[in-house]
Amino acid sequence: MAQDTSLNGLRNQILTSIFGRRLGLDSAGFLVGPNDFRSQVEGVSSAGSTVVSTAVTTPLSNYGCSLVGSSGASATTAYILSAPTPGVYKTLFVPTTGYAVVIATTISTGAGTAGAFICSSGSVTSTHQTITLSGKGASLTLVGLTTGLWGALLGSGQLTSVSTQISIS
Repeated sequence: MAQDTSLNGLRNQILTSIFGRRLGLDSAGFLVGPNDFRSQVEGVSSAGSTVVSTAVTTPLSNYGCSLVGSSGASATTAYILSAPTPGVYKTLFVPTTGYAVVIATTISTGAGTAGAFICSSGSVTSTHQTITLSGKGASLTLVGLTTGLWGALLGSGQLTSVSTQISIS
């Protein structure tokens, strides 16, 4: 039998109410009911018109979406990514024409010690320290696998492993 996956159909499956029919848990323990979940988008000005570069000493958060990049076509801006939280997704997106280099180092920051990256198509023991995103529209979604390891899920562009970095071209 087909499952009704409309918003009302999902809300009809709530067994444990948290907020009436608006939010609850279904029989499998999944959260059901909201229209969607909102997450922060960091790296954009309050007017929403420009990318705001952060200093390398200020790590990107380990959740939500970060707009990264440089305004010049051949310019590069470097970022440090905070340590992962297992099961939490992080998206990196380049809205500019330049390059963004996201670094996962063992440098201890206010947000903890960042972990390494693992390429989804590589060996589990093959970790990398940098991601290079180039050009408008380049994106990558990461998922925290452990508190010290990010999993790189396929983004836009081709994901390739090059010695100590993951590049999107």
